[in-house]
Amino acid sequence: MQLTTSFPIPPAPSLLNHKSKVLSMGSCFAASTGSRLSKLPLEVMTQPFGTLFHPFAISRALSGEVSEDLYEHSGYFLHPDYHSNFTAITQVELLDDIRSVASEVSAFTRSSDFVIITWGTAFSYFDKYLNNSVANCHKMPAERFEKRLSTVDEIVSNFCSLLSTLPSTTQVILTVSPVRHTKDGMMENQVSKSSLRVAADIVSKQFENVHYFPAYEIMVDELRDYRFYEADMIHPNEQAQDYIWERFASVFFDAELQVIQKKWDSIYRTLGHRPHPAKLLDHRRVLEVLLAELNEEKYQRIDTCKIAEYVAHEIKNTYI
Repeated sequence: MQLTTSFPIPPAPSLLNHKSKVLSMGSCFAASTGSRLSKLPLEVMTQPFGTLFHPFAISRALSGEVSEDLYEHSGYFLHPDYHSNFTAITQVELLDDIRSVASEVSAFTRSSDFVIITWGTAFSYFDKYLNNSVANCHKMPAERFEKRLSTVDEIVSNFCSLLSTLPSTTQVILTVSPVRHTKDGMMENQVSKSSLRVAADIVSKQFENVHYFPAYEIMVDELRDYRFYEADMIHPNEQAQDYIWERFASVFFDAELQVIQKKWDSIYRTLGHRPHPAKLLDHRRVLEVLLAELNEEKYQRIDTCKIAEYVAHEIKNTYI
C-alpha cells in the first residue's frame, strides 16, 4: 500500500563531499540542517546571526554591513536586524559583538563551497521611526511598526543583489521553511509561502549555481499527516526531520559522503546508548574498537577529528 504522495527530486548538479565548506542561514530548517551537517567531516557554520525569517533580513546579515540603529529595552540594547542572541548593556559592546561575527561570516562565506538559505516568511515589519524593515521587533511598541508582505519581484531583486556579492563558484541551496507561520493567519501564511516559493522558482531557473530543495513540499505533501508534527501542530517532529534530512542527503551528497553519513549515524547511535551498569565493560570495548577504526588507513583522507573526539570523550566518561 502506498500511504503517502511521494515525488522524485532531480539530482543536484553540484554535490557536497567530505571536504565541503558550508554556511547555513535562515529559519529553523537552516538550523536543523546545519546541526546535522556539523556532525559530518565538513567545515560548517550554522546560524551565526541566530534565526532569521525574511529574505531581506538574511541578505542584510550576509552583506556584512551593520547599521548603528539600535533598540533599548529593559536596560539592554538589541539590534533590529538580528536575533536577541545579540544583547548588551552598552551600544558599543553590542555593535562590537555583531561586527566581530559579521567579519567572521564574511571571511567564511568568501571561501564557502555551499551556502544554504532557508526563507521562512514573506512578511516583514517596517519600522516607521527607522524608515526601514527590521528582522526583529524585540517587543518594541506595536505602533512603531507596519506589517508588509514583500512581493515576488522584491524578493527576487533582493536575492539577485545578494548573489552578486557571492563568489561565482559558490553553490546556493535555497529552501522554503516547512514551518507554518500561523500567527500571521492561515490564509496569510499560504500567501506568504506561495510568494517565497514562486521567487525561489524564478531564481533557481535563472542562475545555474542556485538549487532549490523542496523541504516545504515534502512536509505538506509526503508528510501531511499530523503524526509528523510536534504537539504545537506547526513544527516538524524528529521523525519528519529525519525523513527530510534523508531526502536532502540523497540529493546533495556525493556517493562517498553518503557512505560516511551512514557510518557516522551508526557511531552516534552507539554513543547515545546508555548501557546497563553490568554491561559497561562491553560498551567501553565497543567504543575502543570504534576509535581504533577511525584511525585506520581507510579514513586517513577524511577529517575524523570531530567524531573521534566524541568517542574518546565517551570512553573517558565510561567508568567501570
